Amino acid sequence: MKVTKRFHILRSKDLESVFHVQNLVDTWRGVVRDQLRSLDILDLHDYYDFNFNIEDKALLIQKKILDAQYRITGPLIYKLEKKYGVCRHILLLSPSDALVLQTIVDMGLAKQLLKAQPTSRSYYTRDSKNPKKMPDWRTEKDEYGWRNKWKNFQKEIWKFSKQNEYTVVTDLANYYENIGIRELRHIISSYVSVPEVVLDLLFNMIEQLSWVPDYLPTSLKGLPVINLEAPKLLAHALLYEVDEVLNEATDGCFVRWMDDINFGVDSFDKACITLSDTNDVLKSRGLSLNLGKTNIYTAEEVARNFMIDTHEYLDSVEKILTDGEHEKFEDSSNSKTSDEELEKELYDRYLGIKDETSLKAWEKTIKRFLTIFGKLRSEFFLRDAKDIFIRRPGCRKNVIYYLEALGYRESAAQIVEEILKEVRIYDGVALFYIVKLLTDWQIDTDEKSVSYINRISLVIRSLDDVSMNYYCLIWFAAKYFKPNEIIGLIQSTESVWKSDNFLSRQVVSVVPRYMDFRQDRAIDFLDAELTRGIEDSASVAGNIKFIRGLKKMPFRLNSYLFPTQKQKIYPLPKYLILLSFLGSNAFKYKKYSFQEKIRESFSDPWYIKWIDTYID
Repeated sequence: MKVTKRFHILRSKDLESVFHVQNLVDTWRGVVRDQLRSLDILDLHDYYDFNFNIEDKALLIQKKILDAQYRITGPLIYKLEKKYGVCRHILLLSPSDALVLQTIVDMGLAKQLLKAQPTSRSYYTRDSKNPKKMPDWRTEKDEYGWRNKWKNFQKEIWKFSKQNEYTVVTDLANYYENIGIRELRHIISSYVSVPEVVLDLLFNMIEQLSWVPDYLPTSLKGLPVINLEAPKLLAHALLYEVDEVLNEATDGCFVRWMDDINFGVDSFDKACITLSDTNDVLKSRGLSLNLGKTNIYTAEEVARNFMIDTHEYLDSVEKILTDGEHEKFEDSSNSKTSDEELEKELYDRYLGIKDETSLKAWEKTIKRFLTIFGKLRSEFFLRDAKDIFIRRPGCRKNVIYYLEALGYRESAAQIVEEILKEVRIYDGVALFYIVKLLTDWQIDTDEKSVSYINRISLVIRSLDDVSMNYYCLIWFAAKYFKPNEIIGLIQSTESVWKSDNFLSRQVVSVVPRYMDFRQDRAIDFLDAELTRGIEDSASVAGNIKFIRGLKKMPFRLNSYLFPTQKQKIYPLPKYLILLSFLGSNAFKYKKYSFQEKIRESFSDPWYIKWIDTYID
């Protein structure tokens, strides 16, 4: 990057005030790492190379920034289906870029932006961690618990129907895509007092991350969709002036969740005037209301569209399940019922709303049914879950949660196979949801189960989206393929993964699976990745070699591999890192004590099958 003398005399000092090494370390440990772990697309090395060496990584990031040498790593851009095959483009940032972006916001902007919020009636998705070594604003109790905030948000809407003649429900048309980058900077800078260079770096990153295909010139329009907290706060703050307009127009009878706006008024005319005024404010910023999703409801229509009676019923069921008192559940006749009768009653309730798909809260209600049937581990909902997965992209993750709760069983396995064969996959996420479920399940290693695994593998190989399907195949192979099959897969697909930063990283992460089978080939492969010039894959390769070279178990690795509280599902990425450790002298010196820890950590038949050569 070209710089002037001004940068080293003035601007680098302002950047140094934000990018202290400790700031970077704390932001990674307190926020970013858990955010990356919660995304739709995961890392087969769990970003452990970054986490284990976070102090060194932070020092390197700081040096690059203060030397004006920091560059965005090309993000993974994947699709998430909204409806009818139309997809939203989502960016998965490298850990370095995610950390830099979050640090700018956390250490430079967030406290001032949240303080500038004109009312407490607008929300956005916040991370739920309360790290000890983070800014004070992150530990304020009222700022956290987004699930509770969401429930309160819904309850406020229901209140509007009782307090007002009309309730208005609306949102913005293609909100993120229509945000002007320059406009966003003007608004953010009006709320915060930070050095110019901090905003320059932030918006330089945003412009670099914007989706500009086919060598088209940048339009300086569109905030990249990144499922991290930092960009969500910027989009949230952009609508503060809308909050002010709504607050005055409705006497505080409104709520907003990002661009989802709801308010109550006493007349139809007042609803129209408020919508018009709001839209005028938005148009002045290049935005507009989505009239296709705008409705003015009466109290009766609110009750029907938000399915209030159904939610109250589900509340009562969840309370019973939370209290662990299934047998005490009482139906409308005040008679006690068994779990099976409760399942049947729940299913009858579902059938009563199954075809009401036009109602505003239908998907949210179906998600609650899926959650409750999952808690009951009930097969009542299996066939319907399959249809929902195929037809309702917004519910797919919840279907997976339901199937995960059921656990591996023949009926559920059959449904998954049917979904894979019947669903039209338009995005890069639906297939991974299924693959992640299959690798989380504890599937047997008998002949019938192996046949099932082989059929699934063939279906994955037959799909079209080369990049994302290959990612899913590598994830699947990491648990279920034989070592020689993994080697063959990697060798035969070099043209797919070698030119892709993210895929290269995933391929290197799988190397521990065949390390014991062909150590010479594995070491040569890692050495080649260290010198090939792809930073992400080199980082993983170096970390695997470092772990294998350990002579003593470090505390942080021990607590990572063998947490004091046993995990319900031992994550596949962690298992691959464990395999790296099993080739070290640190393991060999205390083999028997580690064997006991391993057997206590998981009982997955496939994990045990591949690990036996190390521990026996």
